[in-house]
Amino acid sequence: MRRALGVAALVACLVAPGAQAHFNTAKLGYRSTIEGLQPRVRGVETKVLYGDDQVWMNNRSGETVVIEGYGGEPYLRLAPKGIFVNINSPAGYLNQDRYGKSTVPKSASPKADPNWKQLAGGDVWAWHDHRIHYMSPTFPPVISAAPDKPHHVFDWKVPATANGKTFFIAGSLDYKPPPKQSQSFPFALVIALAVVIGGGMVGLFFLRRVILRSLE
Repeated sequence: MRRALGVAALVACLVAPGAQAHFNTAKLGYRSTIEGLQPRVRGVETKVLYGDDQVWMNNRSGETVVIEGYGGEPYLRLAPKGIFVNINSPAGYLNQDRYGKSTVPKSASPKADPNWKQLAGGDVWAWHDHRIHYMSPTFPPVISAAPDKPHHVFDWKVPATANGKTFFIAGSLDYKPPPKQSQSFPFALVIALAVVIGGGMVGLFFLRRVILRSLE
């Protein structure tokens, strides 16, 4: 029963993962970009969503594309018949936390036989992937030493297969200093308030004159 609930929770978390950023880390200055597929797979389009949060894939190749998990096991399958997840892959559980601290059930292991569950139809899917971002809540030393300068953090690869042939989604993680929040005095707000208050005082002045005239 507990395993069934865990599987249901996993599938629920994976449904439409591209709807919004899981971890909202783009504001930190990290940017992951895809440089290409190695080798190229015709009909497969990829990009990174929300800074460094998710890999997005559109598979119109007609081939079955399988994304490998962190232990080399099959994790996601984008096939002509739809999108599937291997619930025995630890990756699906680890991806529910930015730093991979989620609990992985004993049934999920890189050595376990795949157990595929369909997530959706169609050709497009997006998933969080730890390989494309920095796995620590603190900045790496190169950024900590100079947070006001851009930096290259590392190159990365996500392994996959297309009809059994290996290819890699290759990219780069970089850092660009996020814009600083303006701390300047809100003159526009003060002016707006002055106009409102001033208008109110003028209105009261004319209202007083009207009342006085009516009493004469």
